[in-house]
Amino acid sequence: MSARFDHLVVAVDDLDEAAARWGAAGLSAVRGGAHPVGTENALVRGPRPAYVELIAAGSGESNPWLDRVRSARGPISWAIAVDDIEAARTALVDAGFDPQPVVGGSRRTPDGGLVEWRLCDVGEGPYDGSLPFLIQWTTPMGPGPAEGPIVEQIGLAPPDPDRVADLLVALGFEPSRSWPRRLFEPAAGGAGIRLEPIGDPVDLGSASWSMSWDDEERGPRASLALRTASGELTQLTLDGVGIVAWPDRRRLAASALQPAGGSGSAPERAEAWVESLVSSGLAVAEEVEVVWAEGISIEVTAVTRLNGPAGTQPITIVRGLHPLDRNGVVAIGVGEPVEVLERQPMSGDPPTAEQVDRIDDAFVLALSGGVYAVRGRRRSVVRALDGWGASGRFAKGEPEQWLAQAAAGRRTDGVLAGAPWL
Repeated sequence: MSARFDHLVVAVDDLDEAAARWGAAGLSAVRGGAHPVGTENALVRGPRPAYVELIAAGSGESNPWLDRVRSARGPISWAIAVDDIEAARTALVDAGFDPQPVVGGSRRTPDGGLVEWRLCDVGEGPYDGSLPFLIQWTTPMGPGPAEGPIVEQIGLAPPDPDRVADLLVALGFEPSRSWPRRLFEPAAGGAGIRLEPIGDPVDLGSASWSMSWDDEERGPRASLALRTASGELTQLTLDGVGIVAWPDRRRLAASALQPAGGSGSAPERAEAWVESLVSSGLAVAEEVEVVWAEGISIEVTAVTRLNGPAGTQPITIVRGLHPLDRNGVVAIGVGEPVEVLERQPMSGDPPTAEQVDRIDDAFVLALSGGVYAVRGRRRSVVRALDGWGASGRFAKGEPEQWLAQAAAGRRTDGVLAGAPWL
């Protein structure tokens, strides 16, 4: 049985006003249509399945759905998408839950189309704030706008987080090994789920972090981690939802070179990039002996180097073994000697979807040109798609200063930079 986070339901007073407010924050909300019960919605979504539903009462009538939406503001419920709702309902019954019978649902889109689904409330009534509801799409929704926001993680504070965790486990979600039963990794193209309070980490020591929001509004708290195609890192609250949004690789021209799909392992994704760049005529592939930049050590088993247009830095794809645990890794690097921009294990930890995303980020960064790394006196700064990583002791703000000086041409020693491939 497949299950994933589907969408967060946020009740608003005026749908057009709320859509304009989210849109002004760089999170476009598009009218989705009207439901037979009298509610109407606007959808905040992008090319992946998970999204936010802004919902409002579109009728003066009274029924359980309208009354619930009319009396609430902010996040009121959330949905888990399943591929077999009857099997999912049975799994919940076996786990001690008492879900409602499965019913049909639909909405009429602004262009007259009909979107249909099957729904199962797990809580006592519609849009229950304590437990999610199940949804099985019988009219599959296609992807949203390519430039729309991507929901990467949803954070919730239900009245009984352990009961929600029981529900997710019963549906097949895998809790994190380091944050048991309160943090769930993305599943089947969905978003990760955090249940607050997240609790204490297990065997993470000082390498742990968490994010929380203060929310004194009635109803469950919610937070979203989003990726956007443009703009800068932002942190704000909209309709009771705490939002952290940051730009992703779609803002860069090189993202147009991204191969279709996105499934498979990290090595398979790297090979897809090689095939795409070579077949397009942009790159020429060759086998080489790797010379690493200082401080990098991977036992090499296979190497492909991509040589691009004049002025660009070559991109090197390495398969090898980690020198300490002997596990397989795939690394993406630039220049000669090779400066590693990303390395990912060939195993399933972190999850494959996250590995593939990071491989895509590394290729887009490598193809975009600019300053890749600055080295000096056993210290180094390596640029990342959304920041940097440093080795050695630096004063606060010094890594950013190194990168800025190199980009402006005021620093040349130890600088690895190149022209964009496009």
